[in-house]
Amino acid sequence: MEKVKIAIVEDNSEFAQNCANTLSVMEEVDQVEVFSSTEDLSQNRRDKFDLVFLDIVLPGKSGIDYIKERSDFDSDPKYIMLSTLDTDDALIQAMKAGAVGFVLKKDLKDIKEVARMVMKEGGILSPGAAAKVISFFRKPPPPTKEIHSLTPREKEILNHIINGYRTKEIARNFGTKEGTVRIQIKSIFKKLQVNSRVDLVRKYSRF
Repeated sequence: MEKVKIAIVEDNSEFAQNCANTLSVMEEVDQVEVFSSTEDLSQNRRDKFDLVFLDIVLPGKSGIDYIKERSDFDSDPKYIMLSTLDTDDALIQAMKAGAVGFVLKKDLKDIKEVARMVMKEGGILSPGAAAKVISFFRKPPPPTKEIHSLTPREKEILNHIINGYRTKEIARNFGTKEGTVRIQIKSIFKKLQVNSRVDLVRKYSRF
């Protein structure tokens, strides 16, 4: 498996270094770099990162504004917000800007789990955040043809995903292995033509 490079943009040096130390021991990780601002990240010309953990409130340009400016770049990494801001506006603005994850620092128990979920499943939302995203991106029911392409179990898993359940929680609920659920989630992504859990929430929150 090709290893990933991770950047952490955080002005709390102790928090950032703790996260970097935890991530650097993962077998899937090749390199972890810490930056104190988005300007410092922009000046980095040596490395292309696969995952970028961003605080929202930073010296200079905010994490959300940085993502907005990078939204037209095809080679952008996946952005995950790590924030103390527990507001609907911060969450929705981050999702609209293109972040694939939003985790409150107070809810962060294991950053390795967050990184693995984003690498394997395309996104992650902090507990309670899924409901807020669903409310904002609520749309009419999707085309019947797309939903009918799912198996009964896949439909159940889709409902669990858009309600914020993680893979291990879904597996525990069905009494099956996480690997089996991951395979089913990939099948759902393919059938519904999405790339991440966040896309599922945006598109299928009325299912």
